[in-house]
Amino acid sequence: MRIDIPTLAMVTVGVSLLQTLAFGLIWSLNRPIPGLGRWTLCSALAGFSLTLILCRQVVANEALTKLLPTLLAWAGCASFYAGAAAFRNRRTMLMWPLLLCIPSLTGYAWCLFGGDIIWLRPLFYSTPMLVFMALGAWEMFHEQRQPIRLAARFTAWIAVFYGLSYGLRAWVLVAGESNPEPLINSPSQVLIFATTLLWALGLTLAICLLVSQWHASEERRLSAAQLEAAEQLARASADLAATERELVAERELRQRHLLLRDLHDGIGGVTANLVLLASMGQKEENSEERLEIMRHIEYLSTECNREVRTLMDTLHGEDSDWASFLKDIREHAKHLAAAHRFVLDWRVKGRQPQQPIADPAAQLSLARCIKEAVNNLARHSQARHAVIEFRFFGCSLAITVRDDGTGFQIGKNVPPKGRGLPNMQRRCEELGGRVRHIKGDGTTLRFAIPLPLTIRSIARKPPVSILASHTGTTDEESHDSSRVSRG
Repeated sequence: MRIDIPTLAMVTVGVSLLQTLAFGLIWSLNRPIPGLGRWTLCSALAGFSLTLILCRQVVANEALTKLLPTLLAWAGCASFYAGAAAFRNRRTMLMWPLLLCIPSLTGYAWCLFGGDIIWLRPLFYSTPMLVFMALGAWEMFHEQRQPIRLAARFTAWIAVFYGLSYGLRAWVLVAGESNPEPLINSPSQVLIFATTLLWALGLTLAICLLVSQWHASEERRLSAAQLEAAEQLARASADLAATERELVAERELRQRHLLLRDLHDGIGGVTANLVLLASMGQKEENSEERLEIMRHIEYLSTECNREVRTLMDTLHGEDSDWASFLKDIREHAKHLAAAHRFVLDWRVKGRQPQQPIADPAAQLSLARCIKEAVNNLARHSQARHAVIEFRFFGCSLAITVRDDGTGFQIGKNVPPKGRGLPNMQRRCEELGGRVRHIKGDGTTLRFAIPLPLTIRSIARKPPVSILASHTGTTDEESHDSSRVSRG
């Protein structure tokens, strides 16, 4: 049976064009698949190249029917390689294959337009096709994704088969110095059109398998990712629950510390003075002096009640002005001065802020600082004269509490034993300021507080050992621990 080459060529062209249509449809439905668009371009270029070759029967233009189909065929093979590299998410190496196309194109054009050795033309025509097909097959042979490996290797063998068919045809034509025209009846032309037809059908089947296996691979990957995400979510939930438990425990410990501090600096200071005045009253024989002590005890009892109300106002969140705040501190200091028989010099300098104190907690914390300093002055300093000075600047407040008493020692070798000074330091830090002890005759404490007055978060937290050591102290221990070591 004799095969008619033009008929075989027309069938091959028809199949190639149908393949292009099918690839375009597959690509439009599976755009996320990498490389599929380049394979569609490969099919289209091959179909157009075969169509131009078929036109040699009616058109005598060699540039249109011979040179252009050759360039389209090379571009189609390059598109196949580029699609294979993109499918594997690899970079396409086209520079040196394209450089190889330059001498091949030069030799092909010489054989086509100027030379008499036309049987060398298949050698120049086949070399770039073999290179691009080999590169594409190499990429598909190295596909390692388990669900895709079988389809990838099938595609690679199809490319190897098609490339070898062109190499075999070139070898046959060059060895026999035969006519390379594709539309003449010869075994070599039957070989090339038959293998081209098989390439079109095989590549279509391979691409369908790749698309199917790619979706299967993506489903497995997504399932694994969902499973891993679920495991991570479970671990994160467990970590979050543990963190929440730690935060609850830390918040409870912090609340206990704050409560202890407020009780010590507020009600604790008042009750300590009550105990001291009651002891003095028992020893006092003069009725007038005893009556004076009783008046101070009455005032401190009222002060204790006011401390409780201050705590309640702070929890309620009401604003206060600086005049009321300074008045409260001054009355407290004056009564302690009268009770402990020392002269108090009260000073307020600078322009007070017109805005109210918007943070009741900050107001309470600052009041606790100053009252604790005054309480220590009254109880421990044995001073005859004291100065309390408030100096307002634009964005800060400087407070000085100074006496001419016995003074006290702090340092590496003499750490404070009670809560008083650590509480003052901690409160100043929470207000964004600091407190300094200045050495000299008596005791001088200087507070530097930024304005407006507000509580600020600080990174350093009180050591747990300190909090735990102060959790279960008795009233007597609380009274004794409020004393600092004095020289």
